[in-house]
Amino acid sequence: MAEVTEANASSLTELLAAGRRHLAVRDWSSAVETLAKACEQLAKEHGDLADQCAEPYLWYGKSLLGLSREESGVLGDGVPGANNEDDDEDQEENGENENGEAEENEENKEVKETKDNDEEIAEENGETEKNEPKSTTADAEPSKSKADDDDVEPGPSNSNDESVMENEDDVDNLQLAWEMLDLSRNILARRAAQGGDAARALLADVHLALGEVALESETYDKAVLDMQSCLEIQKELYRSDDRRIAETHYQIGLANSLASNFEDAITHFKNAANILESRIRTLENPTAASLDATVKKFTTADPFYSIESEIKELKELLPEIQEKIQDMMDYKAETIKRVRETLCPSNGASSSNGASSSNGASSSSSTEQKPVSNISHLIKRKRKASETEETPAKKPAT
Repeated sequence: MAEVTEANASSLTELLAAGRRHLAVRDWSSAVETLAKACEQLAKEHGDLADQCAEPYLWYGKSLLGLSREESGVLGDGVPGANNEDDDEDQEENGENENGEAEENEENKEVKETKDNDEEIAEENGETEKNEPKSTTADAEPSKSKADDDDVEPGPSNSNDESVMENEDDVDNLQLAWEMLDLSRNILARRAAQGGDAARALLADVHLALGEVALESETYDKAVLDMQSCLEIQKELYRSDDRRIAETHYQIGLANSLASNFEDAITHFKNAANILESRIRTLENPTAASLDATVKKFTTADPFYSIESEIKELKELLPEIQEKIQDMMDYKAETIKRVRETLCPSNGASSSNGASSSNGASSSSSTEQKPVSNISHLIKRKRKASETEETPAKKPAT
């Protein structure tokens, strides 16, 4: 038993190491296949919610996310000329199909003519009546044999296996990635509550990965919430100029931009740019760079790391972030312009309407002002008593 356990442990270690290598080089399909075996073995040995499963679940979830992006065409698309070649091939196939259809139509005409001739001959010889019962019995025999086979071997186990396989195939890689990351989050939240910066750092990575899954599923508000949780943990663990905080700000800005929250997107993109600029100043100072914990970590872990290469990489990222900021400002201005056009009519129409209304008012006022000088005909005067008494005595004029 001890030998079997050691063999399982060695194979598990090899699987996890191989899965991490595939994940590092972005070989998503190999990483998914390898890490799936490792996670399954860990769950059998320790349980689904064991502490040992948290980090492998995280790696497996990231691999599934990468595979989902690759399958959806996010990665590797946009190769110049690829679509044109496909279009040319499609056109050639369409041309061949058209020619093939024309030839088939001609052949069908010939077959139809020969068939009509055969039917006429058959009617004369009386062969049609003899052939009809043969065709019906031939059609009935396969169904009978099929029913007999079903009675002999019902195969309930096979049908169940097929349904299980169909259910497994129905699970989308993105959905499975969320499920694995959610399991990892539950385990790490329990470990982080017990104390330990390592568990909290992994929990921040899980929140960021969950936010990326939400971005792919176009639930942008959920993505912002998950990434904000990641940012809060990172601010407690790392320095203010840490690159990981800048990356999280950038991801939150991207999520807000997709949710049309342009003001929040601009804020987070600017925060990311400011952190990178501060990081560059730290690295360019030899004293500060020698005391930086991140530099020491990278130098120890990666033999190819150098401060100069990191400075170059960060300076290349800054123009991209500035371009994002400008895009968000342009989108914001365009959105405000459209809202104004929707709520208010155009200036020309409003001015013309105002001018016409003012002209109409002036014309109506001018028409009303002409008889205003003499309004005696509009006033009913009170007649005197003498006038009222004389009026009945007056005779009508002849």
